[in-house]
Amino acid sequence: MPTEQDTIIENLYEARRNGTQPSRIDQIPSELDEALALQLRVLNRFETAGERLGGWKVGLTSGKARNRMGKDFRPFGYVLHSRIFRSGVTVPLGPILNCHIEPELCLIIGSPLRGAEVDREQAKTAVRAVAPAFEINEIRVQADKGHAPLLADGLAQWGIIVGPQAPAREGLVETTVEFSCNGQLVETKTPGTTMDDPYLSLSRLCRLLHKFGVGLEPGQPIITGSFCHHAVTQAGFYTADFSDIGEVSVRFS
Repeated sequence: MPTEQDTIIENLYEARRNGTQPSRIDQIPSELDEALALQLRVLNRFETAGERLGGWKVGLTSGKARNRMGKDFRPFGYVLHSRIFRSGVTVPLGPILNCHIEPELCLIIGSPLRGAEVDREQAKTAVRAVAPAFEINEIRVQADKGHAPLLADGLAQWGIIVGPQAPAREGLVETTVEFSCNGQLVETKTPGTTMDDPYLSLSRLCRLLHKFGVGLEPGQPIITGSFCHHAVTQAGFYTADFSDIGEVSVRFS
């Protein structure tokens, strides 16, 4: 007989697979670490079905979201391998529930990184490259449902678009992004002190994942925080040009 937790996991799995709102989220444990453990069990369910882990996101690293779930608490979300796309891809908008897009920097892991004591410098040393990226979010769980359901559901992660790689460097929070839709500039943003340093975010990700027996592997892309956030309500062509790093684009059809 399936347990209550088995049923919750199956509901979260089906919702993420099909782009629907999960049911019975009121049964998700309120403890944040328990919700993250549940998220990893949903990932295991995908792997059982033939999917692969592709990379990770670090959540709550920028803007008003920082410290929303506790001081310096930066939760993770898994990225499925089948949802990692190259710049220039066309993505059907219809199947994505409440689609949002965020320009982000993506760190590419060059050597294994794991442990409870990983610091910023160790994290930076393990980075092979940095790339311009988009995160596509699918709002399956509304924010008013509480923190734990958002964590268990993977922080609204749907997929990422990754552009050409550039050498890793310091000063990433001083990068300026120009975000455009259909050739028209929508927003220009230099996060500065409103965003966590991406290498610090990477070290925090490693330390948190270690609590669950997980580490980072070479080749994995890690998205490290939103420069800006926009809803996608109709078909269009989106670009994000990151100063001294490069450009990423996606077309929604």
